[in-house]
Amino acid sequence: MDDLGASRTLDRVRLTWEAAYARTYQIQVSPDNATWSTVHTTTTGDGGVDDIAISATGRYLRVHGTQRALPAYGYSLWELEVHGS
Repeated sequence: MDDLGASRTLDRVRLTWEAAYARTYQIQVSPDNATWSTVHTTTTGDGGVDDIAISATGRYLRVHGTQRALPAYGYSLWELEVHGS
């Protein structure tokens, strides 16, 4: 989860995965760290870099993994970039 410090308009998220990536995941935003809205879903994650256009407003952002690519490991994000104004 990333706290952006204040509510922001978000237009892009860039995820850089390590070897233990999510095959299926959601990007979610929240105004209060309690109520979450899904702004992007994929079931075809393939690791590497995912550069995703979104249209959302929120103070908090999280990546919610729902299926691991490697069953013996968890999820490993090297970098999470959030872009907007």
